[in-house]
Amino acid sequence: MDAYFLLALPRLHAELADLPEGGVTLWPGLPRRPENAWAPAMPLSPSIASACLADYERACRDGASGAPVHALGAEHAPADLSDAERRALREMSGLPAEAPEQPLRHTAQQVLLLAWLQEKQSLDMAELEKKISASRRELASLISGRTRVGEASFLPDDSELPDWKKTLAAALAFLPDMPEKSAFWVSCQPMAQAVTELEGEELSPGSLGLPGVRALRVKASALASLCGRSAAERLERGLGAAQLERPLILVLPQ
Repeated sequence: MDAYFLLALPRLHAELADLPEGGVTLWPGLPRRPENAWAPAMPLSPSIASACLADYERACRDGASGAPVHALGAEHAPADLSDAERRALREMSGLPAEAPEQPLRHTAQQVLLLAWLQEKQSLDMAELEKKISASRRELASLISGRTRVGEASFLPDDSELPDWKKTLAAALAFLPDMPEKSAFWVSCQPMAQAVTELEGEELSPGSLGLPGVRALRVKASALASLCGRSAAERLERGLGAAQLERPLILVLPQ
């Protein structure tokens, strides 16, 4: 698939995307971008993005006792968060905006930072569960005198991860930065199920150099429609009709 730019969506961490060789994840503009991540032209510099992330982490720690970040939107946001950070929290929680709409890319980056943080929280919890399970197996082996083998997967499931529609809508805000031949590696089951209901052109997996997948060509507007009416309208206002007419390829792992 050398001719195509293959971007994993909606998951932002490579551990959650199960990318094939050559694929990349979307980077929300933080410092120290990994080699297998792609960053569009973000409105916030890496240092400012890092400061925003620290604000969100502190809000989770102090305001929600470590609960997933999207829960904050259901309560009053901490008073020292910026207006943009408050709007992003409400966006992630599906609540009405409290202030006039901000530039599309600015809000989108804030949402991506929140999604990245929620994914990181879930991965950290999964790693902790893995260590606890390993300790229990070692203790059981000592008691029984038998070595226990095998290890369950501790990756978080979709219910513990950000709403894919919010992340997808934020990613589509950076559509103008994506190469003409772009393909999205669909990296969560709920999005894959929604995509299968879209009307589009079925492509041969062999033509993409990715055997064992399903490939579908659709317009960007069809993807935007999956994100909900208000998100689709914001994308149309911010991007223009021409960008939303772009054909995109969706790759669904089998």
